[in-house]
Amino acid sequence: MSYGLLNLGTQALTSNRTALTVVGQNISNVNTDGYSRQRAEFASRENIGGVEVYDISRIADEFLNRQIRTDTSSYSSADIFQTFANELDNLLASEATSISSAMDDYFSALQASVDDPTSLPNRELFLAEAEALTLRFNDLDANLERQGESINGRLDSAVAQINAIARNIAELNDKLRIASAAGSEVNELLDKRDAQLDALAEYVNFTTVETGNTGEVDVFIGKGEPLVVGRDSNELVTTLDPVDSSKLNVSLRVGNNLSEISGEISGGEIGGLLDYRNTILDTARDQLGVIALAFADTMNQQHMKGMDLDDELGGLLFTDINSATAVSNRVLSDSNNLVDVNARMVIEDTSALKASEYKLVFNSSNSFTLVRESDGTRWDSASLVASGAASFGTDGNLTLSVDGFRLTMDPATPSFGAGDQFILRPARTAAADIAVVLSEPRDLALAAPVVIEADSDNQGSGKASVSVTSRALLDAAVDQQALVPPLSIEFSENSAGELVYRVYDVTDPQNPVEIDNDGDAATPIPAYPFVAGEALELPQDYGYEIVIRNTPAAGDRFTVDYNVGGVSDNRNALAMSDLQFDRTTVDNASYQDRYGQMIEKVGTQTAVAQINAQASKSVLDANLQARSSLSGVNLDEEAAKLIQFQQAYTASAQLIKASQTIFDALIAAV
Repeated sequence: MSYGLLNLGTQALTSNRTALTVVGQNISNVNTDGYSRQRAEFASRENIGGVEVYDISRIADEFLNRQIRTDTSSYSSADIFQTFANELDNLLASEATSISSAMDDYFSALQASVDDPTSLPNRELFLAEAEALTLRFNDLDANLERQGESINGRLDSAVAQINAIARNIAELNDKLRIASAAGSEVNELLDKRDAQLDALAEYVNFTTVETGNTGEVDVFIGKGEPLVVGRDSNELVTTLDPVDSSKLNVSLRVGNNLSEISGEISGGEIGGLLDYRNTILDTARDQLGVIALAFADTMNQQHMKGMDLDDELGGLLFTDINSATAVSNRVLSDSNNLVDVNARMVIEDTSALKASEYKLVFNSSNSFTLVRESDGTRWDSASLVASGAASFGTDGNLTLSVDGFRLTMDPATPSFGAGDQFILRPARTAAADIAVVLSEPRDLALAAPVVIEADSDNQGSGKASVSVTSRALLDAAVDQQALVPPLSIEFSENSAGELVYRVYDVTDPQNPVEIDNDGDAATPIPAYPFVAGEALELPQDYGYEIVIRNTPAAGDRFTVDYNVGGVSDNRNALAMSDLQFDRTTVDNASYQDRYGQMIEKVGTQTAVAQINAQASKSVLDANLQARSSLSGVNLDEEAAKLIQFQQAYTASAQLIKASQTIFDALIAAV
C-alpha cells in the first residue's frame, strides 16, 4: 500500500510540476507576439492508477488562423490601393496641379486676345498661358508616371520580403520534421511558423497544405504556383514587362524555369499594387491623354483656319498629334514571331477616342481578334472586314479603323502568325507629349482669312457670315494672300417670284464671270434657290461656307475675298474660345467636363477603396480579438492555475510524506 501511495505521489508531483512549468511558460510569454498559450493535458493511468501529462497542447484554432490570414491579405491589398488612390485623387483635384484650373487661365487669356486681337502683350500672355497649360499636362502625367515608379519600388521590396519569409518557412519545416522525429515539443516552432504565414499574408494571398503530422506546410500562390514545398522554397523575382519597360511584373523561378504570374496574384500588398496600376493608374493616364489629344487637335485645327497679323494662314499652335514619332509609339509588340513590323496608328477623330488600351491578337496571317481592355469589347476580323473597318492588302498588310484611330501594319517576312500580339495605346503618352510649338505672338491666327461684305446699295435685311471649313481646300483657294477666285453673290427673283442667287468670279471686278458648276458651256447656268440661315450652295467647295440670315432683296450683292489687313478681326479667336464649352470635343463632352468626369470617377473609386479598407480592418480586428481571447495569455487565468497547481504539487508531496511515515511505522513494528 505504501508503495502504491508513494508511486501515486511521485506521479502527481511530476505531473503538477510539468503543469507549473507550462503555466510559467505562458506567463513569461504574455507579451510575446504570436505566442499561443499552452495547456498541460492530464490523464488517469489505466490499471496501475495515478496520473500523467500525456501532452502539452497548443491552444490554437487553425480555421481562425486561416481566416485571419485571408483578412490580413484583404486589408493589406485595400490599404495600399486606397493609399495610392488618395494620392491620385489629390493630384487631380488640387488647384496647384489641376488641368481644369490651368484651362480656365488659358481661356481667360484667349478672351483678352478676343477683346483686342491687335495687342501684342495680350498675345504674349495667351502664349504664356498655353505654355503653362501644356506644362500642367506634362507635370500631371509625370506625377502619374512617378506613381508607377513607386509601385515598381514597392514590388521589388515586397518580393524581397516574400522570399525571406519563404526561406524562413522552409527552415521551420525542416526543424519541425527533425523535432517531430525526435519526439520533442514543437509548439514554439508552430507559433513561429504561423507568425511567418501571417507576415506572408501581408504581401500576397496564398493557400497552405499541411504534410503529415509534423506541422510542415506547403505554400502556394496564384493559381497553385509552389512558393514553399517542404524544406525547399522557390524565389519570386520582378521582371520587366515585355511590352512596357517602365513596368515591373512578378515572376516565379522554379529551378531554371521562370514564369510570369502577375495576372494570377491577388490580395496582399502585391495584389493591391497590381490592381491599382491596372484599374486606376493606367486608365487615368489614358483619360488624361485623350483630353490632351482632343485639346491639341481641335485647337490646332481651328487655329489653322485663321490668319495672323501678317495676313498668313495659321500654323500649328500645339504639337502635331500625328507626328511620325507619335504614330509609331502607339503600337507595342508583344510575344511575336515577326522580326519587324512597320506599325502606325493615326488619330483620325479625337471625339471618338476611348480612354483604353487595346490588345490585337492574330489567329492566323489574315485573322485576328481585337479587345478593348477598358470594357472587354471584342471585335473579330471577319465582322470588321465585312463592315469595311478592316482590310488585308495583297502584301499581307493590315488596315484597321475603330474608335477614332486608324492602324496600319506592314509585316516584314514572314507574315503575321498565330499567337502574334500587339498592344495599342492611342493616348497613353499624349499628356507627356503635348507642347506649344508656336513662339511668335504675331503668328497667332486670331483673324478669319475670308471676309464677306455687303454692297453699300443693298436694300434687304440679309446679314452674311463666312467661316472656314477645310484648311486643305482653303490652301488651294489662296494664292499669295488672295482668293482664287474672289466671289460675288448676287440675288434676284425668278419667274415664280422666288428669291435666288448666282455666284460670280470677280477676279476682274469690271467683268464678273458667272461660275458654271457643271462646266458645260452649252447648258444655261441655273440660279440657286435661297434658304435663310442655311449654307449657300457654291459651284465647288472652296474650304469655306457662307451663311446669310434674314432676307436679302433682289439686286443685293455680297462680295467674298481674302481678309487682307484684317488685323482687328477676332472671328477665329472667338471660334477658338467657343471650343471651351463645345460638348462634342471629347467623347460627347467638353475638355473640362471630361476632366471633371475623370476626377469624379477617381474620387468614387477612392471612396470605395477607403470603405473597403475600413471594412477589411474591422473584420481583421474582430478576428484578431477572437484569436487573442482564444490563444492569448490571460494573466488572471494563469495566476489561478498557478495557485491550483501549486496546491496540487504540495498535496502530492504530502502523499509522498505519508507514504514514508507509513513505511517507517511498519519497519519499527517488525
